[in-house]
Amino acid sequence: MKYTRYLLVVAVIVMALALIPHKAERASAQQSKFLGNIWRTGTEPLNFSIYWNQVTPENSGKWTSCEPNRDQMDQWSWLDRTYSYAKQRGIPFKHHTLVWGHSSGEPAWVCSLSEAEQREEVEEWIRTVCERYPAMEMIDVVNEPLHDPPCYTNALGGSGATGWDWVIWSFQKARQYCPNSLLLINEYGIEANASEADRYIQIINLLKQRGLIDGIGLQGHGLEGVSASTLQASLDKFAATGLPIYISEYDVDRADDNEQLRIYQQQFPVFWGHPAVRGVTLWGYVQGEIWKTNAYLLRSDGTERPALTWLMQYVKGTLPTATPGATPTPTRTPTPVTPTATPTRTPTPGPTATPTRTPTPSPTAAPGTCAVDYVIANDWGTGATVNVSIRNNSAAAINGWTLAWTFPGNQQITNMWNATYTQSGASVTARNVDYNATIPANGGTVSFGFNMTYSGANARPTSFTLNGT
Repeated sequence: MKYTRYLLVVAVIVMALALIPHKAERASAQQSKFLGNIWRTGTEPLNFSIYWNQVTPENSGKWTSCEPNRDQMDQWSWLDRTYSYAKQRGIPFKHHTLVWGHSSGEPAWVCSLSEAEQREEVEEWIRTVCERYPAMEMIDVVNEPLHDPPCYTNALGGSGATGWDWVIWSFQKARQYCPNSLLLINEYGIEANASEADRYIQIINLLKQRGLIDGIGLQGHGLEGVSASTLQASLDKFAATGLPIYISEYDVDRADDNEQLRIYQQQFPVFWGHPAVRGVTLWGYVQGEIWKTNAYLLRSDGTERPALTWLMQYVKGTLPTATPGATPTPTRTPTPVTPTATPTRTPTPGPTATPTRTPTPSPTAAPGTCAVDYVIANDWGTGATVNVSIRNNSAAAINGWTLAWTFPGNQQITNMWNATYTQSGASVTARNVDYNATIPANGGTVSFGFNMTYSGANARPTSFTLNGT
């Protein structure tokens, strides 16, 4: 592994420079996958920030947890802290879940109400979650519709004309009240069961036709005996719907370290390497704090099982710098994971109006100088991981930034995090994402990174331009 640092000082950025406003080019930009995990309580799990860059609440986002008694929707503290952590760190938050028939997903009191009251209560629950957490990147709207429908399905339309009217109603309400979130469906027992997969795709297509769904959740429970080829074929089948895939609850429940490692090495590359998969969320990792006893990856004393060490080496990336005031990073820092820009919803055409996003601020230059730090953090001979930071040395903030450079060799970026990019030949343009558009004055910095491939020499760029200068 090589660690080299190269500091390049860019010329003065003049305030009067005419700049062309732009919006983030999300459609063409390539973004990396996220590797996430769960919070069981409202307290950050052991070493979370050095391993994972997406968070899902395990139980605190379920209806039963938040409103155990009717009209006493006051149990938010754990969910509040998990959501706040994600916002402070700039990592995606996925809510789990709005509609689910399991006893931990629906409060017992709702089952005894009239259908009219049930429908009113479900809508109130969805609306309240969306209002309380308006910047949720993703939501598991309906969880396990095939295996655990709720007691109130008839109140939401039952089977109806489509066979799944109650699911459609749930997504309609989620789209109405959470217009800026990615809406996902989530199910288990799908990857190795062709008939169940077909039933699941039927629901997905009904939602897609109505512009109500943005991604497919495939739970990764119970796959220990499933071959890599079967997983690949299943992912290909769901990718044919045209929707992105999210591996939502992956775990490998094996007490033997070598057996767990073997399964990770066979299965995880299938998920991570599939172009339709946008991210993988593991369902726990700390010994004694995980629903499947032997699925943990981190021992309670902070030491790693071999599968975790391999996983961190495999993904070859770096986490975002911790936000000041957030939970301190532990001293033991394993090779971390590749971060992702915050997911954004691309609505499927349909009767629902397309929600609007606040556009990325138009770039404005600030007087003074800036510095670019280009660090080759990991080089394995045919590829490398690079971290880039931009420091604003001027007395005025820079609102909206575009950094451009030209590679001196045949380097090709394969994925980038905390920025979007375009590459034409050797020329690269990296642009801010919504959450890091501003570079604070007087030494403020923003950072992003990327993986790349190359052959021959991996020489560094010799010059950069920031906002055209």
